[in-house]
Amino acid sequence: MATVGVIPAAGHATRLQPLNCSKEVYPIHGRPVMDFLVERMRSGGCAEIRVVTRAAKRDVAEHARRLGATVIDARPPSPAASIVAGLRGLAHDDIVLLGYPDSIWEPVDGFVPLIELIESGSEAALGLFRTTEVERPDVATLDGSGLVTSVDVGSETPPPHLMWGCATARARALRGLPEHDDPGDYLASLCRKVPVPGVILSDTYLDMGTRTGLRRVLASPALRR
Repeated sequence: MATVGVIPAAGHATRLQPLNCSKEVYPIHGRPVMDFLVERMRSGGCAEIRVVTRAAKRDVAEHARRLGATVIDARPPSPAASIVAGLRGLAHDDIVLLGYPDSIWEPVDGFVPLIELIESGSEAALGLFRTTEVERPDVATLDGSGLVTSVDVGSETPPPHLMWGCATARARALRGLPEHDDPGDYLASLCRKVPVPGVILSDTYLDMGTRTGLRRVLASPALRR
């Protein structure tokens, strides 16, 4: 059994253009933004980190190799398909860590409690973050027993609410991903089929996937430590 991080990095970042580099290696306070997720996956004890990207994104591939990650060349049509490409060859009971390379969240060891839930018998577990952003996608609902009862992609739920920002799962629990375009849609369906615990990790989740998000990231005092 191995613990493997899968990073979907094959997108076109159309909401951020023009950029002079791929968004995954855009510098945030002196660090390529992808480094934050890699650091968190390694804090979770990953034996391997797989970065799924397109051949045209040479800067991402080159940087991933410098970090010691495995580069998977693919042209996935969706974020979910990108993750699927990163799962190939894994054993059914391998533990997979998932996150987005254009996001920064706290704490650095946030994957650890999620992995503990998987090792205790859960098929999947979600890292949740408190947010007051009304436009925030992937809103999650947590019941009194600590289980995620729903994931609403593109919700307009008024603040405050929870969102999922990272996840762990047995590889076998992700076999339904090819039927979906968005990972959040699949997680929503998974929550309806099996118990999926959620852990509230912090109030800090920054996403530079849009121009507004990039401005928030660059202005965040939390990243200036």
